[in-house]
Amino acid sequence: MIKLHTLSNGIRLVYEKIDTVKTVSIGIWVLAGSRYETKKINGISHFIEHILFKGTKNRSAKEIVYEIESIGGQINAFTAKEYTCFYVRVLDEFLQKGFDILSDLILNPVIALEEMEKEKTVIIEEINMTKEDPEEILYQSLNNLIWKNQTLSYPIIGKESTVKKIDRNKIENYMRERYIPQNIVISVAGNFEEEKLIEFAEMYFGDWKCSNSKKDSFDFISKPAFNRGAVIKNKKVDQAHLAITFEGFGQEDEKVYELLVLSNILGGGMSSRLFQRIREELGLVYSITSFVSTFKDAGVLIIYAGTNPKNISAVYKEIMSQLRLFLKGEILLDEVEVAKQQIKGSIIFGLENTSSRMSNMGKNMLLLNKIMELEHITKIIDSIDYIKVIDTAREVLSKEFSVAVVGNKREMDLKIFEQRILTQ
Repeated sequence: MIKLHTLSNGIRLVYEKIDTVKTVSIGIWVLAGSRYETKKINGISHFIEHILFKGTKNRSAKEIVYEIESIGGQINAFTAKEYTCFYVRVLDEFLQKGFDILSDLILNPVIALEEMEKEKTVIIEEINMTKEDPEEILYQSLNNLIWKNQTLSYPIIGKESTVKKIDRNKIENYMRERYIPQNIVISVAGNFEEEKLIEFAEMYFGDWKCSNSKKDSFDFISKPAFNRGAVIKNKKVDQAHLAITFEGFGQEDEKVYELLVLSNILGGGMSSRLFQRIREELGLVYSITSFVSTFKDAGVLIIYAGTNPKNISAVYKEIMSQLRLFLKGEILLDEVEVAKQQIKGSIIFGLENTSSRMSNMGKNMLLLNKIMELEHITKIIDSIDYIKVIDTAREVLSKEFSVAVVGNKREMDLKIFEQRILTQ
């Protein structure tokens, strides 16, 4: 059973005690990601995630990692568009050590100038690598198109020009703005004594003071508008990469589960319609898939295909043919039931370890401010029927969509992308 406790300073502690394991995962979730940045400081959330590992007032960078690894644990962090997470996974007997290291990392950073310059070089190398990757180019071009002039379009890693200009002053200002108790969730899953857990959370994070009066930082972010159009990036590569994108639903909208069912039938696996028709029957692609990508209040359905540039027209037309079948309501009852089982299986498989349970709880509490028990999610999925999937298909697929393509322009028929509304 997932429980919620609020610390004296307002930090939310969400936790699930699992008696059958011998480990515990602790995550510190911060409402800080590229969505909250400005153009001038794009990449600063990701940069902070890196620089906090470079030493604290009490530990060197090596000591931070060594203290966790010497007890058989793991420590890491990641940044997304809407959040940053710092986490450890340790044996249950080292719960306090996990809290100690994480609190030191976040609350006592040194942020040395020399380390900042080294980290800038590392991140700029990472940025340069993405410039050579066709799929990275495809998805960044797509983000620039569909979230045009909005912060959701910003790359998480930032741009070389903005990363170079990050300084200590900007980091401290950003952390004063974002790293505050109302923007923090501590998520813990594993074996622990509940009283000890709350005691350690208060001991290590209870003194974290609020430095501004904002109640909920999402109040200051408007719902993003989905922009429609096409973008073609010329790149001399052997394969053309195609992304067809429809406006979907945010995480706060339960219709997102109906869209997941639709996506699974369409291109969710090797038995999906797109895979069977375009790869297995026609042999036009090696890779073809569809997936749902969500944020708190917005989301998209993306269909991806990689193919020989000369085949891109045929692939595009065949995808359109398959999508028209959905608009006509040509969905089998059996397909809906299989897709529901696939989604439930995927969710349950994903919750088989303490780290994924910690992540699931932390993200839901941070973005939606609620506990989402597995039973509740499976109940939503079980309630989806054939009619709901058809209604959602018509709602989503009947609107103009957006297209992004990366490939050699000379070898592709680009006129085909001018028509971006499906008709039955």
